[in-house]
Amino acid sequence: MLFIGDTSHWSRLAAAHLRDVFDHVSVILWDYGDPPPRAHESWHGDHIFCFKADLLLKPRTLARAAVSALNFHPATPQFRGVGGYDFVLREGGAEFGSTSHHIVPRIDAGPIVKVTRFPIVPGESAASLSARTAAHCLVLFYEVIGMIAQGRELPVSDEQWGERLYTRAMLQRLRTTPDTAAGRL
Repeated sequence: MLFIGDTSHWSRLAAAHLRDVFDHVSVILWDYGDPPPRAHESWHGDHIFCFKADLLLKPRTLARAAVSALNFHPATPQFRGVGGYDFVLREGGAEFGSTSHHIVPRIDAGPIVKVTRFPIVPGESAASLSARTAAHCLVLFYEVIGMIAQGRELPVSDEQWGERLYTRAMLQRLRTTPDTAAGRL
């Protein structure tokens, strides 16, 4: 097993759970902006699990997962890419969530396993939405890992990805516009 997550408390909990359930788990914790890790480039095994991770995996790395490569994306399928918390608030969304999906070379585009949703509360900030989403993402991770550990077939969701890919450049522009930089998100 290979686990790739950010350095958050949430990713550490997910990695610890994976180690409780399976033997031989390699863990990479990495945040965008840090020097890219290299350990995954020579890894071989059954499963890759990415949890709230912004590391893009090359097709040759994905091909070394004998069974599956799954991502736990901290947003609903309408928000492919990064910054979903900011964008859903900017768009006045009423709900948000997390998505588990198979990883393919195209960003946040693989077959969706399951989506969890919850309401956005009045006065929600990007930071509070990020924390609540991470909690929901962790519960989704526990659920999907449980299915795999029990040898169950993963579900296939009817949900589809949104066409738009939200990029770091788009997020930076959003965060530097006067109304959003003033704390409205």
